[in-house]
Amino acid sequence: MDVQTQIDQTPFPDGTQVSSYEEMEGRVFRIRQRSGEVRRGLEILLTDEAAQRYGEEPMVATVLQQLQKHAEAGLPVLEAGKEYERLVFVGD
Repeated sequence: MDVQTQIDQTPFPDGTQVSSYEEMEGRVFRIRQRSGEVRRGLEILLTDEAAQRYGEEPMVATVLQQLQKHAEAGLPVLEAGKEYERLVFVGD
């Protein structure tokens, strides 16, 4: 199953946007929410090593579960000019 299909099939709270893109170290998953003028968000980097070691599809599912939990618990507020808070999943 491709990454976008996995994202689309994950039941995120209403008003939540999830995207992914590749970086040199692996794939970044970004989750965002907006309520009025308040923007919230978080990123998780799934390293290439973790995807190779544990399997890409299971690791993507794990990342999406973590994003879902963070979205339900409350994402960090994004401040103007600051980067997203980032969590990293690495291979052991």
